[in-house]
Amino acid sequence: MPHRRNRFRYRIYTGLMLFAVCILAGSSLLSLRVTNELQNSVEGAAQTQEVLRQIERYWGLMGDSDSHHLRYVLTSRDEHLTDYRSTLVELNAAFKALEGLIESEQNQQNYKVLAALHQERLDYVSESQKLVAWVREGRPGAAERMQARIREGIGPANLAALRAQVDRMGDVAEEQLALRNDQRNLMISQNWATVLIANILALAAGLIGYSSAKRMERQAQEAYRMELRAEQARQSSQDKSVFLASMSHEIRTPMNAIFGFTNLLGETPLDPRQATYVDSIRKSGQALLSLINDVLDLSKMEAGKLELREEATDLREIVDQVLTMFKQTCADKGISLRADFDGRSELPVMVDPVRLRQVLINLVSNAVKYTEKGGVVVRVACHPGNEDGRCDLRIEVLDSGTGIPAHQLGMIFEPFEQGDSVDGKNREGTGLGLSIVRRLAELMGGELQAESTVGEGSLFRMDIPDRVIGAESVSQQPARSHRIDFDLLPPLKVLVVDDVAWNRDLAAAYLASSHHQVVQAGDGLAAMEQLKAKGADVVLMDLRMPRLSGEQALQRIRANPHWRDIPVVALTASSMSEDENWVRARFDGYVRKPYSKADLFEALAMHFPPRRTEAAEPADEPVPRAQPDSGPRQHDAEALAELKALRASLSGMRGNLRVREVAAAASHLAGLAGRLDWPALGKYARDLKEAVDAFDVTSMRLLLANCPAPEVLRDDR
Repeated sequence: MPHRRNRFRYRIYTGLMLFAVCILAGSSLLSLRVTNELQNSVEGAAQTQEVLRQIERYWGLMGDSDSHHLRYVLTSRDEHLTDYRSTLVELNAAFKALEGLIESEQNQQNYKVLAALHQERLDYVSESQKLVAWVREGRPGAAERMQARIREGIGPANLAALRAQVDRMGDVAEEQLALRNDQRNLMISQNWATVLIANILALAAGLIGYSSAKRMERQAQEAYRMELRAEQARQSSQDKSVFLASMSHEIRTPMNAIFGFTNLLGETPLDPRQATYVDSIRKSGQALLSLINDVLDLSKMEAGKLELREEATDLREIVDQVLTMFKQTCADKGISLRADFDGRSELPVMVDPVRLRQVLINLVSNAVKYTEKGGVVVRVACHPGNEDGRCDLRIEVLDSGTGIPAHQLGMIFEPFEQGDSVDGKNREGTGLGLSIVRRLAELMGGELQAESTVGEGSLFRMDIPDRVIGAESVSQQPARSHRIDFDLLPPLKVLVVDDVAWNRDLAAAYLASSHHQVVQAGDGLAAMEQLKAKGADVVLMDLRMPRLSGEQALQRIRANPHWRDIPVVALTASSMSEDENWVRARFDGYVRKPYSKADLFEALAMHFPPRRTEAAEPADEPVPRAQPDSGPRQHDAEALAELKALRASLSGMRGNLRVREVAAAASHLAGLAGRLDWPALGKYARDLKEAVDAFDVTSMRLLLANCPAPEVLRDDR
């Protein structure tokens, strides 16, 4: 019962408060309206008073002008004519001003009549003054005409009509003024009543508010405590995220050495058992790094620090790359893997390609892992949006796997949670993939949904609406290659600065057996000493170091006129986007640990372009290239023309490096090789196709720069 009484009392208080608020609002609106009307009334009364004043002034000036006119007629003295004309200017001005002040329709009509009488008066006076002038000149009959005009009495009659019309206008204005004064007094009374009612209701509302103040205060205190606990939870989550991000930096530093030296060890002669051990180390390291990246992404999302970098993205290229990654796994399991495209999916769409690829990798990996028969289908649809230049993007991953029980569909999106294995098989995983995918979908302005039937399969659907369609896509092929030849770069003296010895040794090992000279320094101060003693062509600089950090060392290098032109490339283990932006804005290059030979090669090639050569890269295995031969065995003019046009477009492909374009060019070249019966061109086309299938960027660039040409095309050049 007490609870019911409290609820009833609360409803009564609420109802009274709402009633008081409504009355106050109505009173306030009424008061505002009355105040506005009162202001208008006061302004109208003032204008009416001005009309009366102007009427009085007009009539006074009319009397003055008539007096000056009569004096001139009687005396014919010019000073009276001058006084008349001066007064006439003021009279006309007063008459014109009166026109702009009149508001009432009745007085506007009266003004029209007054205007006619006014003009008649001016015409009469002008004619009389003309006769006076003729009399003064002694014109015959002028005096008689003047006397006759006076006897007619036109002047006095016109003046009397003017007086009557002016009186009528004054009477109308006075009536209007009296009416407005009455309205003003009424509105003042209404305003007082409104203020009184508002004050009474405000007092009532205050009493009601006071009666419930204690209860509301207790509720506010409880809400504050709840908000404080929520803020503490958010702060704890952010602290945890910052801690995880910092730890990722500490983990990536040794991972750099593990990955680097493992790859270098794999390049040395090994027996089968040793090769197996090295491959196990490499795969374990990749799994560990993948886990670190997942945990870091999750921490970034919880801390609100994950940023998207949208650019025009070729959706088909992204999907092709992801499917290529899982092609062999699906073949080994005996399941199919394909992609279906619908709508305008060939258009470049503004999304973050890295995060979109991450979403697809997680979804396809999950689908392949739980599918033992049948297959996996990736569907991509891009349909026109509500506005021109926009589209709604939908990505679906459908599998015929084991399925997910209905009660677990919500749980699988939680961090570190995995659904039960329906078929009893143990499948490895961290339980982070789907959680990250859902959060990425929400971050991109979309949503992720899942449907599943046990024993039939699952469908994961991601909808990202209102995506902007870009002008031209940016190729998203991974810039990785295992065949790197540092000798393609000009001979360099490379200064490696890092406080961790194995990181310095790794960079030196990458550049070993090349024509480059490597100098090492353990911190920023040691780097300054090495620069003074031996100089350098390029500096590879770690950021976090004792004595003198990478940033401080960079400042000293830039301040020295002898060193300021030396490129300084940052080597950092940070994975926070704000750190990356900061580094890219200050340093000449950026390489994130752990890094590969290809990463280091690309960083150096940004400042020291590789030379063009017919020789392929001599690392792990040579990149096949076009070999000099006798040329085509068949002379097909049409095929040669096609080859010439295709060779002209290869330089553009080398700059853009879109995988699908290069693959199409390789296929076209293979066809031309058959038509021309040219084995060297056929081998070149196969090598280019293999580089495309492996996403071997370096090989693709070298091959595109060295397409075989018969003598007839060389002569054309």
